[in-house]
Amino acid sequence: MGCLDKIKNEFVSWFDKDNNAGFLFVTAALGWVLASAAQTVGLMHNKELSKEDKKFLVPQELADGAANIGMYALVTTKLMNGAEKLTKPNKNGKTFINLKDETGKILDYSTHTAEYAKMGRNLQTGAAILGGIISSCILTPIVRNAFAGYMKKRADKKAPEEKLTLQDNYSGRIQPFFTKTYSYPAFKSYSSNMKI
Repeated sequence: MGCLDKIKNEFVSWFDKDNNAGFLFVTAALGWVLASAAQTVGLMHNKELSKEDKKFLVPQELADGAANIGMYALVTTKLMNGAEKLTKPNKNGKTFINLKDETGKILDYSTHTAEYAKMGRNLQTGAAILGGIISSCILTPIVRNAFAGYMKKRADKKAPEEKLTLQDNYSGRIQPFFTKTYSYPAFKSYSSNMKI
């Protein structure tokens, strides 16, 4: 058995084989971490960017990665916990989702716990997928744009205001810079009939 097989088997052993939700959650979060790290390292080693650009872009990418991972973890864990509760009895002893047999009769939770648990695991898997979609496609861009707007306002307050004077806007030149100045020759009349 190779080294990669050992790592794979060790990684898979961390998760319940009957529940894909935990595996999806961890691998998606790990994907976010690796993507953010790759983007940050790429920015740090980009030779086309100046030091000033890197001072701005690297922290921005780290904040962006933290927002992505944080939003994903927050939304997905809440949805997974909610999905699991849908198939467990509440204070009244009733479940929100009821399983039925072939005849349409509702199955009692106490005698069909395994079936309800399996349905809960399936709902958790769906919640893990839905949490990724909601957090990455809807909530993260909203949070990221709000944070960027806040940082821009903060930077604008720190920057000194430049006061423009008339001399800054007007150089004293009356002709546009793209035109050529022509001097026209004076015509002399050689006959007395011609006047200019």
